[in-house]
Amino acid sequence: MNKIRMENNFRLKLGKNSLILFAFVTILVGCKRIEKTNEESSLSVGKKLEISSKEIQRILNTKANLENTQVSDEMKLSIPENYYFRTSSIKKDEIDADSKFGKIALATKESYDYVEIINSLFINNKLGEESVVIIKDDNPNLLTIDDLKEDYEIETIYFEDKNSIVFSEDKTFTTIHFQYDSTTKSYLIYRGGISWSKAFPNEDKLDLAFYFLRNAKNLLSTNFTKQEFTWKDYVDNRPKIEINLMKFYFKNFKKEMGAFLNVNEIASPEYDGHSLVKLYRLAPNGDTLFYEFLNKLETGKSYEAQDTKWASELFYTDDKCKVIPKGASSIVEITRLNYDGEVYEKQFMVFSIINYDKKTFLLKTENNLNEKTTDFFVKMFNYYSENFTLDLVNKK
Repeated sequence: MNKIRMENNFRLKLGKNSLILFAFVTILVGCKRIEKTNEESSLSVGKKLEISSKEIQRILNTKANLENTQVSDEMKLSIPENYYFRTSSIKKDEIDADSKFGKIALATKESYDYVEIINSLFINNKLGEESVVIIKDDNPNLLTIDDLKEDYEIETIYFEDKNSIVFSEDKTFTTIHFQYDSTTKSYLIYRGGISWSKAFPNEDKLDLAFYFLRNAKNLLSTNFTKQEFTWKDYVDNRPKIEINLMKFYFKNFKKEMGAFLNVNEIASPEYDGHSLVKLYRLAPNGDTLFYEFLNKLETGKSYEAQDTKWASELFYTDDKCKVIPKGASSIVEITRLNYDGEVYEKQFMVFSIINYDKKTFLLKTENNLNEKTTDFFVKMFNYYSENFTLDLVNKK
């Protein structure tokens, strides 16, 4: 059996042309201001990195609104509501003769499915990558976690049970999980990873790896009770990397509001070459003018609205818009029509008017949000507009 050496130093038993399986391994792998960056028993995780069993259980039990999503003709998976998926069906003539998972010889299958599950909150930054391979087989006893472990070089194991393993190698953190679905007679083989190339603290990468494990263990969950989230709930139930990255975007906004931003200037912090939120200093009465601008868009007067140059620089569209108030924030729903007048796409923007030190600012997202991420930004903006920080404030 040939073993192919991957860039992330892992090995998986594959044939040379198994591109999807190759991907399954290498998924780890105005004026404007821009900032850039590139007590209980503990499981042993190396010299400086450790995580308690209590913290592992806390992460596995965190709240997540799941949706039962049809990812293929026969398979539904339960994934967090802010995720979307892409499925590729791999046919027999595309499978190499020596490709396998444990005792599952893929060349004997007519096809299998490869499902990418993607966190739409960070489409551009892509903090980590997750995927599921779905293989039909009547025999539920063809795979063990030891079989899957043989396919990798493992430096440190943080967690292992009969269906899962969380490990690291050279600052790449990986989660592997499998289970057998007796209803569809299919194996689900999940992989989540965050690469060494992502410049986050290892503690935060390890934290994310256990959120991957939570997602993996929920794939066949039937708990679809919707729960309302506050900003505190998001902080307590989302990976540290996500929350800390948001704090990075916001970290200098208070200074900008207090001293640096002049009227019509924008602060647009970037991480990894991408901006997620912008802060704009409005002129006196600018908040009223911005709502008038949005009202023109909502009533179909897009050309008249774009005559307001300062506003159109912040938010340009000639598509139909709808403004949905949400506390101190608002959602702008942007509906794109095709030539026949039919809806083919909806995108979203969240904004909030911030009043600070007798000055007015507009805090806004990019204009291409997925609807499933809007609540996160609404709760974050509402909290920031009241507290001028994303840190949780203890109020007496």
